[in-house]
Amino acid sequence: METTLENKFLSFDTAKVQTLTLDQLERTQLEKDVYGKPLRGIYHFMLINEIINLCREANYDVELYDLFAAQNKERQTPGVVIIPEIEARYGERAVEAHLLRRVFANIRLTDFDDDAHTTNLAVAFHQKGIQVGFGNMVKVCHNQCMLGANQYIATYSDKGNGRRAKEDKIEIPQILDAVKSWLFDARHIIVTEREKITKMQELEVSADQMFRLIGLLTALRIKSDTNIKALRENRTYPLNQAQICQLTEAMMLRYHENHRISVWDIYNGATELYKATTMDMPSIMPQNLAMAEFLNEQFNL
Repeated sequence: METTLENKFLSFDTAKVQTLTLDQLERTQLEKDVYGKPLRGIYHFMLINEIINLCREANYDVELYDLFAAQNKERQTPGVVIIPEIEARYGERAVEAHLLRRVFANIRLTDFDDDAHTTNLAVAFHQKGIQVGFGNMVKVCHNQCMLGANQYIATYSDKGNGRRAKEDKIEIPQILDAVKSWLFDARHIIVTEREKITKMQELEVSADQMFRLIGLLTALRIKSDTNIKALRENRTYPLNQAQICQLTEAMMLRYHENHRISVWDIYNGATELYKATTMDMPSIMPQNLAMAEFLNEQFNL
């Protein structure tokens, strides 16, 4: 059976992150447990549809803004697997032959849009579990803003912030309940965030302050990664070392061009790095929250 361009993916060895449609995602192979049920408690496409339906039930204008699938280096459970028997039936790299374990979606609400911002539900589905976040998004670059710890929930425990699995495991109904609560309080959340964004834009950061912040971000990364027990701190760092270098360069350039940078420039510069194409998917939302918390600590936002 010959596959058309609409019915097959590029090689994930060539493009490790690829866009797809919800219809394509639904046609991929489904990962089940030994009882024949969804391994994560729900299939990826079903979770996205559930959240979209909750938005519609709340009478919001909603659209699937972005949808990505990603490969990763895990040998036991890689992000993308091609099933040879299915590929033989449907054709080379056919959508139907792929099992996708790492999927990231941006679900957009347009009701509160202004010139610069829209509203977004970020959904990450991967080997560790499921994560969902809510908040503003910068339109031009699709940068997610999550300025409150309660705007994040996950089915597994991590070093991030917000509602997440601790002693009691968080199940899919609790994920959906969190989404319902965000939708119910959406206007308040979005207005509060935009007020904070305005404050961040007005707060100027001197060159000396910026380099001090870079030093603190480096120290946080070291304390999180070190093997020295006396120094180790069990928290999510806002940026890894490569990201710290990228942010430093971006802020130095911005300061050179504009002779000023703001707290917002730093946060937005960091969120520009929190993309499925440039970092490990499970870290995207926790690092975003960690950056917001870090700046709040430094500037009392």
